[in-house]
Amino acid sequence: MKTRTRTFITSLVIMSLLLLLNTSCKKKEHSNYTATGKAVYTIAVISDLHYLDPSLWSDTSHSGKFFSMFDQRMPGESDGIMREVVQELINAKPKPDLVLVPGDLSFDGEAVSHESVKGFFTELTGAGIKVRVINGNHDINFTMASSFRGYDTVHVPHINPDNFKSIYANFGYSDALSTDPASLSYLSEPLPGLWLLSIDACIYRKNNKDSACSGGSMRQATMTWALARLAEARAKGKTVFGMMHHALINHYPDQDLLYPDNVVQRSTTVSDSLMNGGLKLMFTGHGHSTDIVKKTAGDKFLYDIETSSTIAYPCTYRMITYIQDSALIISTIPITYNNYPMPSGMSLQAYAKQRIRSAVEIDNAYFYTQPPYNYKPDTARRLSRRMTPALMAQMAGDEQISSNSEYDSIQATINSLGASFFPVRADWYHLWNDLEPADNSLTIILKSGNCNKK
Repeated sequence: MKTRTRTFITSLVIMSLLLLLNTSCKKKEHSNYTATGKAVYTIAVISDLHYLDPSLWSDTSHSGKFFSMFDQRMPGESDGIMREVVQELINAKPKPDLVLVPGDLSFDGEAVSHESVKGFFTELTGAGIKVRVINGNHDINFTMASSFRGYDTVHVPHINPDNFKSIYANFGYSDALSTDPASLSYLSEPLPGLWLLSIDACIYRKNNKDSACSGGSMRQATMTWALARLAEARAKGKTVFGMMHHALINHYPDQDLLYPDNVVQRSTTVSDSLMNGGLKLMFTGHGHSTDIVKKTAGDKFLYDIETSSTIAYPCTYRMITYIQDSALIISTIPITYNNYPMPSGMSLQAYAKQRIRSAVEIDNAYFYTQPPYNYKPDTARRLSRRMTPALMAQMAGDEQISSNSEYDSIQATINSLGASFFPVRADWYHLWNDLEPADNSLTIILKSGNCNKK
């Protein structure tokens, strides 16, 4: 029923869009067209899979139980969730023509996990679905890759950049139109007339046995290469979509200050350069949120379309109807995980929400004991309990404070702690006030940049 309803609604939206799309194009070799002869494709986006091979995990081990207390991801469910998502995509109507994966394919860079993910992608391509990937910060040179089957965690083999390119050769690299000598970035043409600019902005070269860099930075050589590809696309009349792991634009005010590792370094300069070069869409992940933001300058625009993790609340993926050169119709699909029992018979969504609430409270209590806050532990815990609902709302997308009572509660907490805690107030308000446009359901007109909630 869910699939039939979605297909019917999408058909109605496509018909209404035809009233807005007056240009025509030569008919392509594709089975679905609008009345103006434009091909219609379906694109899925699955991000931050964080897949952990089952051979590395035990729910009953001391190391597994301890890890689950603090981490927002659900490694024990990653195999079942991945199998569920693959089958949903294969059985979808319409079936995706293309799946985009903006990084963090593995849990923590384990070689065996990457090989398993390769198997899932091979299953998709065997069903006639193209797959294109780019790496995330958890994929390469992650020397803390571990097994959680015993009392203590045990380090396991991880992969390097050459390994990544080899393992995922059939998912973007083997048929690339161009590759960046300075990184794992590449350009491909997965659909007729559509170029995909996949950008590697991860800082895995600085990882060591004790730490791994979670932030992102686009190398100048990579930017030079990317701008040359955008210029080439303009000359050849190609539409370009971008894909990278880290956010390219702040998804809420001061995100680059509050959580700097979530946004690519020098994000304003980097996004300006790509937008001025002609890029209009960038698909991202990393922040585990379902969120869309738009940047404009004159008649230029750039959308950052972030997709949440499949194994962390809100556990969703995107399904997009792409009308060639003209429009995107974006839907967000919650993962149901019906074939796999959850603890105490809970739904995946309920379990994931409970799991992340606990982990976020612990994580942010620690966060508030660090600079620039430096609060005492008991104060940090009080602040974290107030911050957690705002963070979870931002992750789910289309966040809107439910009533004045939430604001009143925030203000009461601030007042009880004294004037010195005023900076925290801005954090909460920023997270509760969603930046335009809508996050979960949106139609974007590619030529004008206009959009409206579906």
